[in-house]
Amino acid sequence: MAIFVCDLHMHSAVSPCAENDMTPGNMVSMALLNGLDVIAVTDHCSARNCEAAMKCADFLKNEHGKAPLVIPGMEVEVAEGFHVLCLFPDLPTALDFEAYWTSHRPKIKNRVEIFGNQYVMNDDDEIIEELPYLLSTGSDVSMIELYEKLDSIGAAAIPAHVDKDSYSMVASLGTVPEEWKGRLLEVSRRCNLPEFWDKHPELAGYHYIQDSDAHQLPDIADPGYSLKLPIEKNPDMDAKTFVNALRDLMRK
Repeated sequence: MAIFVCDLHMHSAVSPCAENDMTPGNMVSMALLNGLDVIAVTDHCSARNCEAAMKCADFLKNEHGKAPLVIPGMEVEVAEGFHVLCLFPDLPTALDFEAYWTSHRPKIKNRVEIFGNQYVMNDDDEIIEELPYLLSTGSDVSMIELYEKLDSIGAAAIPAHVDKDSYSMVASLGTVPEEWKGRLLEVSRRCNLPEFWDKHPELAGYHYIQDSDAHQLPDIADPGYSLKLPIEKNPDMDAKTFVNALRDLMRK
């Protein structure tokens, strides 16, 4: 059993709503400065900047002997109209899921002047591509279909910022429905859990993570959010080990 200092929800420059200086290198370096053990790059409907972030972490570890573990992730919107964090055991699984998810979204040309840039970057923080179709869209995949899909590929499904008044499971459905089998929820950085439980006492028995949902560098969690997991801290721990521990929480 160990306590990990985490921020498992942040957006890089490929998300149109994120600042352009949310580059993979900047994000990983800020996480290191803030003393974070684990971060997840969770862009809207894309895992394209996860590889660069993971390479940046490898570089920092080789150069300085320490770096945060980077979990490849995505934030998606299900047909019911709320957001779910998807955390993957490895990069190929994340990219395969992105291809699946793209096939279930509308193909809308991004208007940069309205929504912002969608930059894919390499591990030198150089722009290598700008995605032409808007990422911040919904899908025709139901919440149950998403949960079952993620479970089948060894990924974690976590309803995002359930305390918020928009794009959250609780805002859309009033609570966490029985059909949703996961027992792990995310709350936003400003959430006071006891106050949230006063409003939703039926949710007091769930497990929780708290994250920044950072769209700009100063918002990356400092000093981070503590998460106790039934695994030991190991400088060589991989994403799969961490995600499997989250999946165990989902089932309890």
